[in-house]
Amino acid sequence: MSLVALVLPLTGAQKPEAVHVRGALYALLKEHAPELHDRQDLKPFTVSVGGAAKDHPPFIRLTFLSEPLYTALAPALHDLPRRPLSLGDRTYTVTDVLQEGHPWAGATTYPRLFQTPGDADLSLHFATPTVFRRHGANYPLPEPRLVLGSLIERWNLYAPLAVPSEVASRLTEGCVPRFFELRSRTVYAHDPFTGFLGRVTFHLRGASADEAHWLAILGRFAFYSGVGAKTTLGFGQVRPYRPTPGA
Repeated sequence: MSLVALVLPLTGAQKPEAVHVRGALYALLKEHAPELHDRQDLKPFTVSVGGAAKDHPPFIRLTFLSEPLYTALAPALHDLPRRPLSLGDRTYTVTDVLQEGHPWAGATTYPRLFQTPGDADLSLHFATPTVFRRHGANYPLPEPRLVLGSLIERWNLYAPLAVPSEVASRLTEGCVPRFFELRSRTVYAHDPFTGFLGRVTFHLRGASADEAHWLAILGRFAFYSGVGAKTTLGFGQVRPYRPTPGA
């Protein structure tokens, strides 16, 4: 019942495109976990790229919401530093496979998430463009019901215990933004997609202890699950944060 976020630092001055990283991961899936390769529902992993700024070499970030999937792929992933990695028209060298020691790396378990103290506030940093599918179109605004609904949907697919329906209704319908600092960004990947970036604090007024507990659990889960659409293409990478006093 593990959740894992791996960071793979790369050589080179330019970061690869997430679509090429996803293609490489799909090749590993086809070889080591073909039953997951062919699934049409939400995938139990995310793919993103980062770095490539001054003093920040590029890196790949892979997260896994399913322990069987990670167990199947772990040997191949940890073998990557031993051979060149072709992504698109470039070849990279993976210098390490980090599960700790990087802000975007980590590991936990679903039971451990239940040890998170409850909080009626949920503060999230949306670090890559985030977008939702709504009525067949892309919708780039962090409405509470869309953010919480995305997290609950992923949690219920892969966690051993579902969010109770009455709690899910309270979180998606009762949470409101109490602070936000956002901007839009358009990404050109085949078609242009506009998403939002930045920080949001959601508040659940009159939260019961159970509701506050689930809100905090989902906040920690977001670090691994991502939020919204296209999380296997670098969108919707999120982590909880502590707001400054007064925010």
